[in-house]
Amino acid sequence: MRKKKTQSLRGSVTQNGISVRMRARDEDWRGFIARLGILAGGFALLVGIALWLWRVGWLQEQGQRISAWTIAMTQKAHFAISDVAVEGRQRTGIAALDDAVGAKRGAPILAFDPEAAAARIQKLPWVSSAIVERRLPGTIDVVLTEHQPAARWQRDERFYVIDSGGELLPQAKAADFPSLPLVVGTGANSAAHDLLISLGSYPAIETMVHSAVRVGERRWDLHMANKIVVRLPEGDVGDALRRLSILANQYDILNRNVDVIDLRVPGRLIVEPATADPTTGVNKK
Repeated sequence: MRKKKTQSLRGSVTQNGISVRMRARDEDWRGFIARLGILAGGFALLVGIALWLWRVGWLQEQGQRISAWTIAMTQKAHFAISDVAVEGRQRTGIAALDDAVGAKRGAPILAFDPEAAAARIQKLPWVSSAIVERRLPGTIDVVLTEHQPAARWQRDERFYVIDSGGELLPQAKAADFPSLPLVVGTGANSAAHDLLISLGSYPAIETMVHSAVRVGERRWDLHMANKIVVRLPEGDVGDALRRLSILANQYDILNRNVDVIDLRVPGRLIVEPATADPTTGVNKK
């Protein structure tokens, strides 16, 4: 007997498997998007709640409570102000400095604001700059830079004290600093620094200077203690003082009977002899 042929199924096992896997992948992808949407919605909800809590002030209040609690715990752990160490104080009053620092013994050191303290200290009259730092567990370090009186300044018959930068020190009285050099005239305060540095290189001359007068806000005349006037040039004051030093050492020119020593022209020396007093006929020197 002939065997009856069986009719083959449409498609194949392989094809049917691919179809199943594709459907599974579609379902996984849709599930992933759904989960992502839920996650995004939850995140947006949390952000919205956080913004609302911030707006009503709840988060700030909790932050302050946590901060206060932390500071209180550090205080109990002996992180409290026990000492204030000051460096660089010479003329600043202790009481005024203590008030400006504002550090209370026993207060939590982490609650102390160094920047605010430094800003208050720098407002004190003698203080040029200040650095304030906390040094755990309980010390506040204060480093001061004070204005240093450099010269007396005479202007319009009034006397002031200035620092090396020419800044007026209103808290200083000129009468309290008689040993400081005297500079005279408009603009003498701002130009004094360079002159004083140059004079410092020639101490024998410096000790003889009674005052330095600013002429036309351009140059200096040195009025010596023995009434001799030394006229300096507008530029290269150091070279002029070097020449004067040589003349003083070799010819004792600063003790001669002269009125004026003119060094304004490089390479030239002009000397004006002392004039005689018309009433006595004797030289003024």
